[in-house]
Amino acid sequence: MRFFDRSPVCTHALSTYAGHPVPPALTAEIERITRERVYDRHVFFVRNLGFCEPTDARRISFEESLEFERLHEETYRAFGYHLIDVPAGPPDERIALVEETAYRLADGAGCPARSQPSSRVLF
Repeated sequence: MRFFDRSPVCTHALSTYAGHPVPPALTAEIERITRERVYDRHVFFVRNLGFCEPTDARRISFEESLEFERLHEETYRAFGYHLIDVPAGPPDERIALVEETAYRLADGAGCPARSQPSSRVLF
């Protein structure tokens, strides 16, 4: 099993959030990854922890991070991905949820009942 921290879909969401036009190269890459099924259609969407620590690289308020989370989620759904909610909680609980779900998906058993499609990736 391989996990990816980000995908071109994340870049699309960020571009939209920042108000930049989506470059043709990004559109082409999203079309390619869709056509070639580069990524599994199930995406672990890791929810915020209830705070956002600003840094030199992360210049966003908590409220802005919530708006980006919403847009990020909508973007993945718009491209046909099925989100598996990884709620805020202790790291060991989040890891256990990801491992358990990844093995179930690999075995063809589907997602556990605790995934909440209406409720963040990122693998």
